[in-house]
Amino acid sequence: MNQNNPSNQTNEHEPGVESLPLHGVDVIEVAQGVAGPFCGRFLAALGANVVKVERPPLGDWSREIGPFLPGDVQAERSALYLYNNMGKKSVLVDWETESGVAELEALVSRADVFIEDWDRTYRDEHRLSTDRFTSQNSELIEICATPFGLTGPYSLWKSTPMVQLALGGYLYLTGDNAEEPLMLPGRQPDYLTGLNAHIAVQIALWERTRNGKGRFLEMSMLETLGTLHQFTFLMETYSGVIRTRNGREWNKQGPFASYGITTLPCDDGWICFGISAEDQWERMCAMLGREDLLTDPEYETRQQRSEKSETLDRMVIDWMKGKTRQEVFRETSEVWLLPTAPLLNLHEVLEDPQLTRRNLFQPLNHPVVGDAQYPTFPFSMSESKPVVVRAPLLGEHTSEVLGGERE
Repeated sequence: MNQNNPSNQTNEHEPGVESLPLHGVDVIEVAQGVAGPFCGRFLAALGANVVKVERPPLGDWSREIGPFLPGDVQAERSALYLYNNMGKKSVLVDWETESGVAELEALVSRADVFIEDWDRTYRDEHRLSTDRFTSQNSELIEICATPFGLTGPYSLWKSTPMVQLALGGYLYLTGDNAEEPLMLPGRQPDYLTGLNAHIAVQIALWERTRNGKGRFLEMSMLETLGTLHQFTFLMETYSGVIRTRNGREWNKQGPFASYGITTLPCDDGWICFGISAEDQWERMCAMLGREDLLTDPEYETRQQRSEKSETLDRMVIDWMKGKTRQEVFRETSEVWLLPTAPLLNLHEVLEDPQLTRRNLFQPLNHPVVGDAQYPTFPFSMSESKPVVVRAPLLGEHTSEVLGGERE
């Protein structure tokens, strides 16, 4: 980030951007919300020139979704929009008009990547075939991110994150079996889809260097969730264990039963334990001063320990009395090499020394909302840094990008 010019928008002026892997790649994005824009955010961070095309008068619908940061103009204060559109340029074009679609076609004809989220209903209404743009630009990589994909019995239906998590099998697994399912916070299906979309684009760009041809790519949020069930599929398919909502007792199921994957209270909050390996069990017994358990036949197997979890929980809770979360965390991690963690609230996450040391959160200045902390990216590169630039104002770069075409 250029600290001396925090409102700078063009990636070309960021120091070292020429060394980034996607420098010189031109991206047009009409996708709104989270999945497509999150994909574009990663491409911009890796050096691509991402032009976000927004329809007037309101632009991307996520501009109207809170929470809102301080400021006078609501369309510029959405934390959701500011996060998912870092490093992009904003251009106002109404692609549902004859002149607007011509402008969009002109932009896409010169692009390397086109990110959209037009579902089957929208495509049918506006006669947008999947080869509408790739037929005019044979090197174009077009990626479409939708809830269900463009085929199949659900492809005409609408969706939300809760619907995706329900159909994807995740609400079935979250919470306690005696209670209603628990919703995961935020828009996790969208973010996971956007992350996978970014990977798909990278693969297509690499393939294009070999054969010179573009691709039409599809991303389905439901299919993204379906690919993440490795453990539960393994349990059911190969072991006959059907996992249900078991809260913190999930580790008592069948051949995967064990003790030590649990959450327990200490003096100022909660601590998670992830003890599963035999050497970890041995170190935990030493930590508790209960080496006698190592030779006790009632605690010999993982299954036996899981059946005595209430007794073992009491031992651990007694050991933690008089200790804070951080004191337990440090002793278990540094002295006993056990996988543990305190349950942190978001304020504590922002101040976590590990994340602070690795500069995950960085301040950016925005002309409407002022200074704010933004998450950057979960990777680093030895020779260059991902670009961290604020999100654009609505239509901020329309004249810059389309000025010549509109004269």
